[in-house]
Amino acid sequence: MNKTSRFPILSLCLLFPVTLLGQANITEERMLAESGSGENWFVQGGNFRGEHYSPLDQVNDGNVSELGLTWVTDLPMKDGTPTTPIIVDGVIYLGGAYSIVAAIDAKNGDILWTYEASMENTFSEGLSWIARANRGVAVWDGRVFATAADCRLIALDAKTGKEQWTVQTCDTEAGYSISDSPYVGGGKIYLGNAGSESRENNRGYVDAYDPDTGKLIWRFYIVPSHIPEENDTPALKMAAKTWTGDTLETVGGGGNNWNEMTYDPASNQLFFGTSGSANYEHHTRSPDGGDNLFLSSIIAVNADTGEYNWHYQTVDKDSWDYNATMNIILADLTIKGENRESVLIAPKNGFHYALDRHTGGLLTAGKYAKVNWATHINMETGRPSYDPAAEFWNVPDGETIYFWPNGWGAHGWNPMAYHPGLRLSYIPAIDLPSSVDDQGNSEDVVFLTEVDGKPHAPGKLVAFDPETQSIRWSVDHALPYNGGLMTTGGNLVFQGNAEGNFVAYAADSGEELWSVQTGSAINAAPASYSIDGDQYILVPIGASGGLQFRYPRMHAADRAKGPVKLMAFSIGGDTNPPVSYVGYPELPDQPALDASDESITMGAAYYGYYCTSCHGKDGIARFNGSVPDLRYSDSEIHSTWHGIVVGGAKASNGMPRIDISVEESETIRNYILSLSEEIRGSN
Repeated sequence: MNKTSRFPILSLCLLFPVTLLGQANITEERMLAESGSGENWFVQGGNFRGEHYSPLDQVNDGNVSELGLTWVTDLPMKDGTPTTPIIVDGVIYLGGAYSIVAAIDAKNGDILWTYEASMENTFSEGLSWIARANRGVAVWDGRVFATAADCRLIALDAKTGKEQWTVQTCDTEAGYSISDSPYVGGGKIYLGNAGSESRENNRGYVDAYDPDTGKLIWRFYIVPSHIPEENDTPALKMAAKTWTGDTLETVGGGGNNWNEMTYDPASNQLFFGTSGSANYEHHTRSPDGGDNLFLSSIIAVNADTGEYNWHYQTVDKDSWDYNATMNIILADLTIKGENRESVLIAPKNGFHYALDRHTGGLLTAGKYAKVNWATHINMETGRPSYDPAAEFWNVPDGETIYFWPNGWGAHGWNPMAYHPGLRLSYIPAIDLPSSVDDQGNSEDVVFLTEVDGKPHAPGKLVAFDPETQSIRWSVDHALPYNGGLMTTGGNLVFQGNAEGNFVAYAADSGEELWSVQTGSAINAAPASYSIDGDQYILVPIGASGGLQFRYPRMHAADRAKGPVKLMAFSIGGDTNPPVSYVGYPELPDQPALDASDESITMGAAYYGYYCTSCHGKDGIARFNGSVPDLRYSDSEIHSTWHGIVVGGAKASNGMPRIDISVEESETIRNYILSLSEEIRGSN
């Protein structure tokens, strides 16, 4: 094994012969000709089918026990990288938090160049959380394409990392942002955006850009405008008829696409999923009924023009924020004895769907996680049959209801995979509810080990058969938020988990065949490639995106907050790799806690509302990351606390001001001091 590489910021790598390693010369013709070899990993889904599948079988169920670490590299992304790496001609391209992009030698892990986008506008617009959730890059025709949270699309020279052009794709003042990577195909760059939770009259859309110039080619709006004359396409006119009330004008429609798209060169279609609305509850969003198109839907458009082809809506009265923005896979199935070209998706709502690739017609649907918002999907109408058990807006007096899945959904951005030989989908499932009481107080349950008196696993790896609508096998995880998936021609499924283990399972049975402890929780999906006839299994480690702040307190120690690295494994590598854990330092000098229990309780509530998404549940954040663990704040920080929280003194560092009073800020400070006291008392 070799070494841990040091990374030179903005290095042009004059010491390395980059030109010999390739310049990301990806074209559609090349991808179609070479994807079957598995030598490269051209796009996030591995190929145009989006399968997260490698046909390589040098590493297989018979020899995976001999898999060992070949090299490991420290990554320059302090907050992890949730992306699936792209590998082309011996070079790995990946991005992560704060739009940092790195090119890495796939043979030995040397970092060839890095790029870091300016973050001034991101911080000034209060987008620092989204900036930490960046999901990577796309590579096409000699360029690397990256995004920034403040809606920039950036083109870099794949050989040097030098910026070639940048375009502004959306307006942050209207509530837009970008967390996802771009996608490629048909000679175009496709890009969505986030913002469905904003209340700035936000309308989601998907764009296509010219990769040479950044010029906008077409734009598809996902929801209609409240201004009738702006609904100037057949699709928008159809969608406008499905909204009632004034939500489109007062709140905005939402419906953004913020995750993995799939381009199909055979049918020349682009497939993407959409999110819900800022106004979650259907009865207030659309008081006189209506499906609210195209929320929570899968949409197919003409890749050349952006014209609407078809849609399928997964939740027509979505009040649970059950986004359908999860990755979409092209699969050829046999349904009722007939060969069908399909698209597969496992959205947040807990159902796995197979749809006709050319019409959007429902082929199969089945549950892959615990669901109580719907009993089933009506195969005649394609609509869910709703279950009153999950109606959180109708909670009886004195009661609390639980709806499954929770608001984060049964499947997030971590990609599922599909094995075309076995015809199985593999889903990184989250099996948890949200609770709502009769006063409207809600909570996403983040850890649960028992349901109805029986043991329950909050996280699962589920192998789902889309032809029979059934779970073939399932593996339980102790924690809910685990890594994305890759399956291979060697009858293997690879997944990293929240406990820091990188694991290989038999794809046909789910039997665990190999595991290694990495020292960090893993959220990203693996990839595979070959050099000189040797197959490599590649995985980024280090909790990333919002998931790094969601782990339960009892488990949110070293591995959940561990270092950010890239690991490459091959047959014959080191089977006992060194593992480093991030330990906790001594508490600094801090002021004494002088507050009532009432103030601390109030501070905990304010912290949960304003601070958890960045600083972590119960104040636990990654050491050496971009977000401080507030429990270890010293006396100087406490003395300037209100200037930071209320006054915005650290806005330029990514800490936006919070619109609360000094008195409310003080309750948060007291709550944090109480957590520090707990640490001090336990030592």
